[in-house]
Amino acid sequence: MLFKQKLYICSINFRYMKRIALVFGFLMVLSYQVSVFSQDNKNRKEPVAIEEQAMPEMNVVNNRLYLKNAPVGKHVEVITIIGNKIRDILITGSESEYDLNLPRAIYIFRMDGMVKKFIIK
Repeated sequence: MLFKQKLYICSINFRYMKRIALVFGFLMVLSYQVSVFSQDNKNRKEPVAIEEQAMPEMNVVNNRLYLKNAPVGKHVEVITIIGNKIRDILITGSESEYDLNLPRAIYIFRMDGMVKKFIIK
C-alpha cells in the first residue's frame, strides 16, 4: 500500500514536471526570438536625413509666367484646352519669369509632373 502511494505521488510530480518543462521550453523559444530581433536592429543603418526641397510654384499674371523653386534645365509646356502644345519654355533659373504673349484663352501649363490651368484675360 505504501508503495502505491509513493508511486502515485511520483506520477503527480511527473505530470507537473512535464508542464513545467513545456512552459520552460516555450519561454526559451520566445527568448531566442527576442534576441534575434534585437540583434537584427543592430545591423540596421540609421536613416539619413534628406534635405527637403520646396515644391515648385507656377503663376501667371498679366501674360507673364512666374516660376519659383523650379528645377533648372526642365521644360514648361504650354498646352491649349483642346490639347495642342503651343509653346515649350526651357527653365533657365530657379526663380524666373517669362513673357508669354498668348491670346485670351484657357491654357494648361505642365512642368515636371506638375499641371496647372490658367486663364489668360
